[in-house]
Amino acid sequence: MGAQQNADPLGNQQPVGPARVQLAQLLKGWREASNRSQSWVAKQLHTNQPTVSRWESGSTLPAPETIRAFWQICAKPAKSAVSAPELDQALTFHQRAMEERAHVPKQTPPATGETPLPEQPSPQPPNRKGQLVALTAVGVVALLAAAAWAGVQYSNSAPENTASSPAPSMAAARSTPTAACDSDACASLEPATTACAQDATTVQTGHGYGIRVELRYSTLCRAAWAKMSGTAAGDRVMITPKQGNAQEYRQQYGHDAHTRMVAALTPGDAQACAIVEGRGTVCATSSAQQ
Repeated sequence: MGAQQNADPLGNQQPVGPARVQLAQLLKGWREASNRSQSWVAKQLHTNQPTVSRWESGSTLPAPETIRAFWQICAKPAKSAVSAPELDQALTFHQRAMEERAHVPKQTPPATGETPLPEQPSPQPPNRKGQLVALTAVGVVALLAAAAWAGVQYSNSAPENTASSPAPSMAAARSTPTAACDSDACASLEPATTACAQDATTVQTGHGYGIRVELRYSTLCRAAWAKMSGTAAGDRVMITPKQGNAQEYRQQYGHDAHTRMVAALTPGDAQACAIVEGRGTVCATSSAQQ
């Protein structure tokens, strides 16, 4: 067999959709049905074992020529369960994966858990420490003098029986209304910045490779998003609706992450999956315990 074109035309930075996951499972099934190892397949296709592992986990997408070669070497054993219709099915999955790629939006800014990270204050330059201390002391003295003068003026001018109005609380001054949205209007929004996070529940879960993936759903907003826990940098989480664009987030740090929202009239209108870097894909398919 001649050398095959084994490069992934999409690269390993592309989001993983349902069709790519199905293709990955099919390739793995071919190899296992023929009782071959990933190393053996890699040698036959003039590549390496990690590349085959990424094909079978859905991390990368092999070219159509590579899929045909994969099928040919796994179909050779006389007792193999691999059949010609499965090759057509694999090529169909590849075409759908390419179409899914064209409809998935670019990756959004980092989001960890469901609470936006607060902004960190910039550190002051070390050589200004003495200057800041001196300015602070002068400011305190000036404020005390102003307060004393204002007290004298107030005591001389305020009526005896007039009660002063209470000052508004700091909490009330800082509070802002929570944004609301519904169905399509929630698509691509961060759940923690809307009312959707207030009534959200986990309706489905999945476990594998030491991580947990959840399908989170808000009845109030008719919207869903995916969340993963116990993960690491490089892992990805994805929510795919029956209609509309999928949302994906590649984890940058920490041990959990979530996507932005998609419109979902019912929890069954969306699927949540996590792609564990270099290992495999886990989807939320089991009903969550209430």
